[in-house]
Amino acid sequence: AEQHAVASAAGLALAGLHPVVALYSTFLNRAFDQLVMDVGLLGMPVTLVLDRAGVTGSDGPSHNGVWDMAISSIVPGIRVAAPRDGSRLRELFQQAIEVDDGPTVVRFPKGNLLEDQEAVDTLADGVDILHYSDNKDEASPDVLIVSIGTMSQRSLDAAALLEAEGVNVTIVDPRWVVPVPQSVIGLAGDHDLVVTIEDGVMRGGIGSLVSEALSAAEVDTPHRRLAFPNMYPKHASRGELLQEVGLDPAGIAESIVGWVSDLTEDSDSE
Repeated sequence: AEQHAVASAAGLALAGLHPVVALYSTFLNRAFDQLVMDVGLLGMPVTLVLDRAGVTGSDGPSHNGVWDMAISSIVPGIRVAAPRDGSRLRELFQQAIEVDDGPTVVRFPKGNLLEDQEAVDTLADGVDILHYSDNKDEASPDVLIVSIGTMSQRSLDAAALLEAEGVNVTIVDPRWVVPVPQSVIGLAGDHDLVVTIEDGVMRGGIGSLVSEALSAAEVDTPHRRLAFPNMYPKHASRGELLQEVGLDPAGIAESIVGWVSDLTEDSDSE
């Protein structure tokens, strides 16, 4: 059904329409050939709306949408949006259906909409700044967290723990995560460490794209990734699964503190 739906959408787009295809995230896998060859190759304006994106938990291993960003991001010319809350979901969906030169993806998780989180600033290319450390200590390390989609609240909670450990934290939400926004690359050069946090798979995910973008721009700031490991998710709640793989606030903070400590030790040894 997913294959036929995306192929049909390509035909509708060839006829001048802008179709919207709503799928469970995990079943985008079945329509990958049609996305690449019928939609992407022809530059068709088709929007895929992916429900149950990321770790869903209680639907079982087959229904966790942890692969969609890794799969869709390799399609040339595609744009992928990961809204953090209901307001951003509405905004990014409207932006997606205005794109007329290629496919777009808008992904969102299972469950209730998260409480809206307003940005403290928005950059020229649409990237939202969600947090700056108050009373920034110039002697402390500066960490840039690139929070993908609904990982924003967990990133904010982790920032409070990190600041208690003397770490300066900036959190950005790219909103459009594919391609990597230029402002994210620029901000990376102004920090001591960049950390991407996503509830998609580690291998080939947004963290991998950020690494490639930093390398291409010759930005040498160390980059670390927090994402779902290369395994099939177990049958458990979303919260339990994220905690198990270190994607809860405490786990995020613990990983970053360890990386910051390693960077400090390397600097001292020089």
